[in-house]
Amino acid sequence: MKFLEFWRREADRFQAIVFDIDGTLLRGPHQLPGAAELLGEVRLQKKPLFFLTNDGDHTLEQKCSFLVRAGLTARPDEIINCLSGLESQAKKHDWVGRTFFAAGELGELERVSCVKLERDLGRLEHCAGVILSEGVYDWRVNWEAIVNFFRRHPERLFIVPNPDGYWPSPASGIFGIGAGGQARCIQLILKEMGVEIEPIYLGKPYAAIYEHTQYELERRFGVEPEPERILMLGDSLSSDVRGANRAGFTSALVLTGITTPEMAANADGEFRPGLIFDSIA
Repeated sequence: MKFLEFWRREADRFQAIVFDIDGTLLRGPHQLPGAAELLGEVRLQKKPLFFLTNDGDHTLEQKCSFLVRAGLTARPDEIINCLSGLESQAKKHDWVGRTFFAAGELGELERVSCVKLERDLGRLEHCAGVILSEGVYDWRVNWEAIVNFFRRHPERLFIVPNPDGYWPSPASGIFGIGAGGQARCIQLILKEMGVEIEPIYLGKPYAAIYEHTQYELERRFGVEPEPERILMLGDSLSSDVRGANRAGFTSALVLTGITTPEMAANADGEFRPGLIFDSIA
């Protein structure tokens, strides 16, 4: 089944639609067939839409530009990334105004005022915790400092916006190591030392990004969210589908990205999509 056919019949069932980007709307720098047509229909229907991504090392404007350069209509305020929920989590858990050591590229966070960022490893000892991202940085020097920091202070916070272990580069065919993979490596090293820490993840499939999506739906559109009436379309069982199911959204899988038909057929529990589509169009 094609998603566009389904949406034309069933759009009235849903308050909003939420899209994953890579593997769902884009493949590398190019839009997938039907993506522009689908977004055009959603906008004509005046249906609220958001783009959810675990890419936290680009700003919202930068991520939006990837869609626009591929010929898709998008605005930065429609992008919700793995850092978007930090402010609400900071208020919820009393992190506001506290200083965190920042490792890696944090894009949008560089202008978020709810927490303070420290880049000087010499001041790590005075931080409330660590926020770990990816991108280009001296990971060896940072990891060694972070490991020793948590050996001394296992009670301090380890915030990891992007839970992904790795990410594929369609252009080069190689895989990058995501912040989630880096965090779990640090966690394993500490465990071997007898120190237990638990990262706090913010992106898909964890709750913060979905809570923020519902908050934005109510704040911007005046819609009181009914989670089952929010449709999440993505290509990943472990990220998009599992996260949508946990949040109570209607989960929809499109087989244009990392999930094969065999993987989809064998998925169960919270990994099982509510709907499966071969492609958008």
